[in-house]
Amino acid sequence: MSVGGAVGGLHIAMKRNIVPLLGIAFVVAIASTGIFYGLFAGRLRSSVGEPVRQSIVVAARNLNPGTVIQLTDLRPSEVKGSLKGGFQKPDELVGGTVLRAVLQNEPILQDRVAWRDAKSGQGAAGVPAGMRAVSIRVAESSGVIGLLRPGNKVDVQAVSHRETSAELRTILQNVEVLAVSPQPESAGGNQPPVPVVTVLARAQDSDLIALADSGARIRLALRNPLDDATSPRRSMALASIFASNGPEEATVTRAAAGWDHPILLHVRALGVSPAALAVLDSKLSGAGGSDSLRVTAFHDDADTDQLIHSLEQKQELEIVSSRNLTAGVGQPISFRAGSGRGCRLRVQFSPEIGSAGKLSLQVRPQITFRRGQGAESRQYETNLPAPGTFLVSGVLDNPGDLQALERLYPGHSWSGRQLVILVTSRVADLTPTAAPTRSHRGQ
Repeated sequence: MSVGGAVGGLHIAMKRNIVPLLGIAFVVAIASTGIFYGLFAGRLRSSVGEPVRQSIVVAARNLNPGTVIQLTDLRPSEVKGSLKGGFQKPDELVGGTVLRAVLQNEPILQDRVAWRDAKSGQGAAGVPAGMRAVSIRVAESSGVIGLLRPGNKVDVQAVSHRETSAELRTILQNVEVLAVSPQPESAGGNQPPVPVVTVLARAQDSDLIALADSGARIRLALRNPLDDATSPRRSMALASIFASNGPEEATVTRAAAGWDHPILLHVRALGVSPAALAVLDSKLSGAGGSDSLRVTAFHDDADTDQLIHSLEQKQELEIVSSRNLTAGVGQPISFRAGSGRGCRLRVQFSPEIGSAGKLSLQVRPQITFRRGQGAESRQYETNLPAPGTFLVSGVLDNPGDLQALERLYPGHSWSGRQLVILVTSRVADLTPTAAPTRSHRGQ
C-alpha cells in the first residue's frame, strides 16, 4: 500500500471517531447548562425577589352605596405586591357601610367604607358620628406647629385685635389633631402664608371654629397626651395681664370691698342632654319651683365641679357661658343673656339678712321670648341658704323653645339639649386693705 493510501485511510478513521465525541460533548454541554441554571440562576432570581403575595378582602358580589356589609358579602383573596388601604380579614369590615360602589371580586379599600363608631385618623371615613373634621389657619403658633402630629391634643384660642386693645378667649379645649398641612396657605393681601391644621370637633363647635377662623387670629396650645382637664372658658383683655392681682381676684376685690355681706357668685350656663340633666337632678336636694322654672339646691356633699367635668368628657354637657359676679345686701346683681329682640334671660341675685341674722340669697330667674305673634314670659322667685350651690332649670325645655334657645345663645347646637343655670355662691373673704367701690351695683 502506498503512503497516500495509508494517510487517506487514517483520515477516514478519524472522522468516524469524531462524530461520537461531538455527540458526547454536546450532551455534556447541555447537562452543564442545566446544572448551572439550577444552581446559580435560581439563586439570582431569589436575590432579586419574587413579588410578595398579600392577603386582601374582596367583594363576593356587587355592593351598592349604603349597603351595610355582612360576612356573606365578602371573601378572602390574594394579590401580588402591596395594596395600600386594603383589609386582610373579612371580620374587619362587617358592620361597615359602603360609601362608593364596589364591584364583585374588587378589593374593598378604607375610603369605600365608613363606621358610625369610626376612629379618627383614617380620613373622612374615620370621622365618628356627631363629630366634624374642621381645618383652621393657625397664624401665631409657628413653634407649636413644628411639634404637632396627628393624634395630639390641643386647645384652640382666638385672638381679636382692636384699635387700642387685644382680647383672647380659649374657644375649644382638648381637641384632637387630625392632620397638619405641610404647605402653608395664603392668608390673602400682603399677609404671609399660614399653616393649616385639621382638628376633630363636635358638630355644635364647628360653627364656632369657622367664625373664629374668619374673624380672628387662631393660636394653638399643645397639651400633654394624658392631660384631659378642662376649665370654664373666659375672655381676657390685654389690660388684665398688668393688674396687681389676677383678673378674677382683682374684680372680686374691687366689687366686694365695703359691701354689706358680699356674696361671690360663679354662674355657668350649661347645655345639657337628657342624660346629663338626669344625673344633675339626682344630686339635688328636692324639687322646687313652678311647673316651668325651678330653682333647686344641691346636696351639701355633691361635688358639682367634678360632676360637670365628668359630663363634659362624655360630651353630655357643654359650658355655654361662665361669669363671676358679686352681690351684697341692698346691692343685687343679675346674670343676663340675649337681648330685647326675640329672647332675653335674666337671673337676679339679692343677698338678704333674715330676722334671726341669717344670710340668704333671693333668686329671681325670668325668661321672655317670642311665641308666634306675641311674647311669653316665665319667672320664679325663691330664697336659698348662702353659701351653697343650686340649679336653675326649666328655662326653655319645651320642643317648641328651640328657636328661642338659638336666639339666646347663637352659634351653639341645641338639638336634643336644654339650658340650665348652675350657680355656686360663697361669702367673700375680704382683706382689711381692700378699697371700697360700687362698680357692679345695679347691674
